[in-house]
Amino acid sequence: MATINTYDLNYTDAFKLGIKNYANFNGRASRSEYWRFVAGVTMIQGSLGILAMICNALGLLNFESIVDKVGFFISLFLVLPNIAATARRMHDIGRSGWTQLISFIPIVGFFVFLNYELRRGDQGENAYGERTGYIPVTSDISKETGLEETPSRRQDWIMGITIFLIQSIQIADVVGELLWFGLNGNGYM
Repeated sequence: MATINTYDLNYTDAFKLGIKNYANFNGRASRSEYWRFVAGVTMIQGSLGILAMICNALGLLNFESIVDKVGFFISLFLVLPNIAATARRMHDIGRSGWTQLISFIPIVGFFVFLNYELRRGDQGENAYGERTGYIPVTSDISKETGLEETPSRRQDWIMGITIFLIQSIQIADVVGELLWFGLNGNGYM
């Protein structure tokens, strides 16, 4: 039983750790590590999606095609690290990594799985290893170690709101396109 003495991760470090452990299905991932990794993934994919929308709106269809292809390959690259990070997150609450298959159950599966993702990790050791205990990096620790400070609750809320807005813009674009094609497909102008 080795004691884990890891400093709390900021968004960049959590994303780097998720990529570094791209195929590591062992161990545990705390809520902050997991959700900050997910935030990084969402920001990258969302930013590329909005860039493609802007290219489309400006009539730069060649650039939109390039951005879409880059986005596709980045998303493809991020599938395995996302599955691995989610498996480690499930291990943190004492569940098998296969638990993430619950999310494929229509409607109910999403909410059940979201409940699992949001749960506090098991205190102490469980079947998947020792607790991932992180030490928040305060300004004093930051000065001593050179590490970035742990994001505050306010920064986490700002990141969450930003991701929500990016996702809302993309959803509105898809709904707008569906309505446009639906109206024009039926012969209406």
